[in-house]
Formats: sequence, structure tokens, C-alpha cells
Amino acid sequence: MPSPPLRALIVEDSEDDTLLLVKQLRDGGFVPEYTRVETSETMRQCLDQGAWDIVFTDFTMPHFDALKALDLLRASGLDLPFIIVSGTIGEDRAVQAMKAGAHDYILKGNLKRLVPAVERELREAQVRLERRQAQERVQYLAYYDPLTDLPNRTLFADRLRQAVRIGQREKRQFALMIMDLDRFKDINDTLGHHAGDQVLQQAATRAKTCLRES
Repeated sequence: MPSPPLRALIVEDSEDDTLLLVKQLRDGGFVPEYTRVETSETMRQCLDQGAWDIVFTDFTMPHFDALKALDLLRASGLDLPFIIVSGTIGEDRAVQAMKAGAHDYILKGNLKRLVPAVERELREAQVRLERRQAQERVQYLAYYDPLTDLPNRTLFADRLRQAVRIGQREKRQFALMIMDLDRFKDINDTLGHHAGDQVLQQAATRAKTCLRES
């Protein structure tokens, strides 16, 4: 089975160094699809417009550097492996970059560590993604009904308490509307709970088209 493409954003002012990095990735079994940038503006545009798996960057370039590139990545909100590939980085600056959030640094004169580092960081990025998705799912189930995608009783009670407090503070009234489905029990009893679920989903869809998102 062929390997999926590795969508790489490469922040590098040297085309030759970029080609060496890409060759190392290909030799390691990856299928890189890459874009090379060398300014903050082009990197920002690429982050806004593209879907990336990883970012590689030189440490120092004429008008840009790895720390500024890292700031741009953080500002984008994307959680991507960020690996510095440089021939000029010293130990102190490498430590500084790692503390700032870089995931690894590789010396251009020793690219043997590149592929294992990429494999490791891609695995860890996938773990972080799965953890975030699980947390989002838990948060969703805590406050929303998975059948209708409507807020559940917990969120309803919270919003009702807020409305009461706001009404008391601002000395004004509010209305609570309760909606019922006539003969819904008959649907469950005669057609089964699956049909009842479908009716609830339809009712929820229609209610959402009549109400503001808030």
C-alpha cells in the first residue's frame, strides 16, 4: 500500500537545502508534497490557505528566523510538528527554540535523524488530535443530546439560571416557552422507538430553523 503524501511547509531560503531535505524524506519512505517559503507573509498565507502535516524551518534566514516562524504557527491555531533543520543553530539557541515550542532540531550536516524525528512527531501529533477529539466529545455529550443535537437538560438548566439572574439584576421579566409533541407516546407504542427517534430529529430540525442560534 503506497504511503500517503506528507504535506510539508518548508521555511527555507536555500532551494538546494530544501531539495536535500525532501530527498531525505523520500529515502525514508515518505511522499512529500511541499511548499517552500522564506518570508513571514508567505508563511502566513500558506498557513491560512493550506492543509499541512508538518513544518520544517531553517533557524536563521536573511529576513526571517525559526522563532518568528514558530510565533506565526502558534498564532494560526494549528497544532503541527515544528522541526528546525539548520546548520547554524548552537546549543543555547536550540534550547531556546525547544522552550519556545519547537518539537526537535536537526543539523543539516547530519540528516540521519530526520526521518525518525518526523515519524515520532507525526505519531505524537496524532495522539494530541485524538485526545482533543475525545475531550470535545465528552464536552459535547455533557451539554448536548446526541439524538437531536439540541442542548440537553444540563445546559437548559444552566441557561435558565442565567436568565433568572439577569432578570433579577435588571429587574425585568422573561418568558419560558414549553413545546410538546401531541400523541408522541402513540408513535413509540405503535411504530416503535426508532420511528419515535426520527420524529424527534425532525422536530428538532424544524425548531432550529425557526429560532436564532443563540
